[in-house]
Amino acid sequence: MRRLTFRASLAAGSLLWATGASSLALASATGAPGLFSITLAPASPNASGVIPSMDVSVTVSGVRAEAGETVVRLPSSLHTVVTSAKDITALSAADDAGPLAVKAVDDPAGDAITYRAWVADRPVRGTLRFSYRVPVDAARPPIAKPQYELRTSHATISGAAASFLPLPDDSTPRRVEVRWDLSAFEGGGQAADLLGASSFGLGNVRTTNAYKPEQIFSTYIMAGAPGLFKTEQGGFFSVWQGQPPFPAEHLMQWAADLQQFYGDFFQHMPETFGVFMRPNPVNPGSGIGLTHSFAFTYNHASEPEGMRGLLAHEMLHAWVRSFDSQDYEGGGLAASWFGEGLAVHYQRLLPYRAGLMTQAEFLEDLNRTAARYYTNIKINTPNADIPAGFWRDTRVRVLPYDRGSLYFAKVDADIRAASGGQRSLDDLVRAMLNTRLRGEPMNLALWLRLLREELGETGLREFEAMLAGGTVLPPSDAFGPCFQRTTKPLRRFDLGFDPDSLLQAPKIVRGLKPESEAAVAGLREGDEILNTFSQDGLQANQTAYLTLQIRRDGEEHTIRYQPRGETVSAYQWEPNPANAGKAECRAPKVQEAAR
Repeated sequence: MRRLTFRASLAAGSLLWATGASSLALASATGAPGLFSITLAPASPNASGVIPSMDVSVTVSGVRAEAGETVVRLPSSLHTVVTSAKDITALSAADDAGPLAVKAVDDPAGDAITYRAWVADRPVRGTLRFSYRVPVDAARPPIAKPQYELRTSHATISGAAASFLPLPDDSTPRRVEVRWDLSAFEGGGQAADLLGASSFGLGNVRTTNAYKPEQIFSTYIMAGAPGLFKTEQGGFFSVWQGQPPFPAEHLMQWAADLQQFYGDFFQHMPETFGVFMRPNPVNPGSGIGLTHSFAFTYNHASEPEGMRGLLAHEMLHAWVRSFDSQDYEGGGLAASWFGEGLAVHYQRLLPYRAGLMTQAEFLEDLNRTAARYYTNIKINTPNADIPAGFWRDTRVRVLPYDRGSLYFAKVDADIRAASGGQRSLDDLVRAMLNTRLRGEPMNLALWLRLLREELGETGLREFEAMLAGGTVLPPSDAFGPCFQRTTKPLRRFDLGFDPDSLLQAPKIVRGLKPESEAAVAGLREGDEILNTFSQDGLQANQTAYLTLQIRRDGEEHTIRYQPRGETVSAYQWEPNPANAGKAECRAPKVQEAAR
């Protein structure tokens, strides 16, 4: 009996676990898929452009739950982000037998994800209908965390479904219908300026494919008066909240060109793909991968050059994701070396091949990853320890990205060498994605089988060494004859105090290192840190400074320093002067029109 069941189904860095292809296979095995229909009606914005609430109406076919079991559920805390689960008001529900009396029950023991469930006092059968209002707190301070939560500004509302949309506690794939009611905006602007968009497309949409509840959780919405870019063909679109400090249309044209190249490379193109962009002054450049889409943030100083790498990475997750099943304890976090490592590997390689990235930009991206990896004092952390430290220590959190990408670069070089240049990592990745598209499991067992076929037992031993925390070192020519490996003196990332200090409330400095840059700049044991900041990007930037707003003895102070420690010799890559004159090593003609 499924009594008050809670299932963690959202992965780190990306909400997505499954794919539309696998859900279609399941649907075909169980008959014609049912329908999940949602109508979203944002309230009228006030004079400041704030939308105070949104009314939500949902109809779901094929729901079954016994008395006291979970009917629908919604994360109340999602990777430390507080959602709207406990703010929902006026929830009413009914099924085929009539009105339902439901009550909210909270998960008493959550970790990265905690849930609020709604249970009924009698069995639920057939078509479930429920509606509610979700308020939006415009005064809520911005957060340096994944951008799941509902936000409103500029007469627009945005957020991930996982932050406001309760869904059935089942695995049933259903077709999705999204409808928008923007009638509250009448009289407040031109009708042509109003738009509702979701990960499933622009305006009112109904999908042909069926999606599981966890895939619907992993979608985004934006409605009101957003900016808009869309291609005439190909199904690519972008909407943004506010006014970015750069021409968003130019950046999105670059992204559309790259997405088309991805589709050609992976030999499969999603019917639609959406990019959602909204402001965040404390954590610009943060992105989350979603079903057929992704969302990211900007601030007043954001530049398109910095956004292109984020776009290249997150758009890859429409193809490159984690395994279909949990092959490790810890689930998606323990397997993130695969999905995130591949995405980092290809985020520089494919734009470079497409002529959308210069050689200098390619090397900058590669060397940023290599610098962060080879200076990371946690470099030898075993993969099995990643889940426990992922959300606690930024140095552990970036390891799957950095280690995974350099591992795949080495595998690529090894396959090319073993096959005399006839095969590469690309062939393995396409084979895995084709397996998934056929509705078959794309899992660790498949990867190991393909790896053995290419590199034999040596490849398997090196894979196990990587998982055990062994340092990964691609050969000098791993990125082609145009580049060679070198070493440079670089400094380790070091906050100067115990990183756990930032996980407490209040954030009190503990474990201050007396000789650290932080201590030299004036930070003291027991200081309270008042501001929030992203650490992942700091690690990759050798020259970046960290500014802390602190409180000491009732007075506030500002402390600025470089969060760096000892100097070590780190691997980097540079142009190979011996091959500079070869045709393949001349700087490619970059498509400036799309930049």
